[in-house]
Amino acid sequence: MPPQTPHWPGWPSPTPPPRESRGVAFFVAIFLGLLLVASGGLNVLLLLVSVGSLSGGLGADSDGVEYDEVFIAGERGGKDKVLQIAIRGAIAEVQTALLGASGGTVSQVKRALRQAAADDIQGVLLYIDSPGGGVTDSDVIYQMVQAFRREHPKKVVMALFGDIAASGGYYIAVAAEHITSRRTTITGSIGVIMSAWNFAEAAKKLGVDQVAIKSERTPWKDMLSPTRAMQPEERAMLTAIVDELYDQFVSVVDEGRDNLDRAQVVAAANGAVYTAKQALALGLVDDIGDYDTALAWFRQKLGKDVTIIEARRRAGLGDLLFGAFAAPKGADAAIANLLTTSTGPRFLYYWEGGR
Repeated sequence: MPPQTPHWPGWPSPTPPPRESRGVAFFVAIFLGLLLVASGGLNVLLLLVSVGSLSGGLGADSDGVEYDEVFIAGERGGKDKVLQIAIRGAIAEVQTALLGASGGTVSQVKRALRQAAADDIQGVLLYIDSPGGGVTDSDVIYQMVQAFRREHPKKVVMALFGDIAASGGYYIAVAAEHITSRRTTITGSIGVIMSAWNFAEAAKKLGVDQVAIKSERTPWKDMLSPTRAMQPEERAMLTAIVDELYDQFVSVVDEGRDNLDRAQVVAAANGAVYTAKQALALGLVDDIGDYDTALAWFRQKLGKDVTIIEARRRAGLGDLLFGAFAAPKGADAAIANLLTTSTGPRFLYYWEGGR
């Protein structure tokens, strides 16, 4: 018989050493590391802000917001300056979505006119590229420009058109002493509009009925309801308002254009849009040109060469951290606010074809 292998009693398998638990010190180290990274990022942002503050600027406005001086045209670095105030897109006073910063057209022009009161600013160039906007917003800006001219009679004001200067855009322009249109500009659209949707027939087919509780003493309280037909009396009321606002538009143009009498203004104020050549023939603009034309006009009015600059808001730390200084999304946001976010249909100095 082969020898048997002796059977040894099994020994217990060795147990692994207990894992050391991560103490508080480990997590404190992680936290300090993250804090160090965040601190480094903040230092970089602060450095960017500091570098920006070293560039040429127009200082801070009454709200503490700082602006940089950006060269537009003329002799770079010239001491005699004209401040360009750009009115682009739909004319509407809105609030930006982030931090509640006021970004509407009225607020922007108001701030810029305060800057234009500085001693080294010789005049203002209204650069208008807009299809118009709200009746009140357009009129407020028009009155602000007129007030600026009265308070600063030695400073001259000119308007230069971009692609479009229609309706409310043209309304603002007539507050200037001189209007220059680019040869590709579309302008005019002198008139008032109020648009509203009506789904009365569709609602009837779908069995939808809007319940409006109103007093017998206020029968017109639900005027322009989208779910019922407009009454002839309601249409007459709204048309009377439109006519009154139209007459105001005509009066503004008549007052601002010394070369036209009221009959000539009325003839042009039929809601139509015009090319630059047509507008010049109608007397709605003074000449056709560009920045060189504007510089020549300022030189003739002031007796010296000028530099056209624009004040652009300087990014602050909050802007860099939270994106509040993000570039505007063009006219779409302002138009959407103008046409959809009000409590109802609005009276507009606005060319709908300029969306």
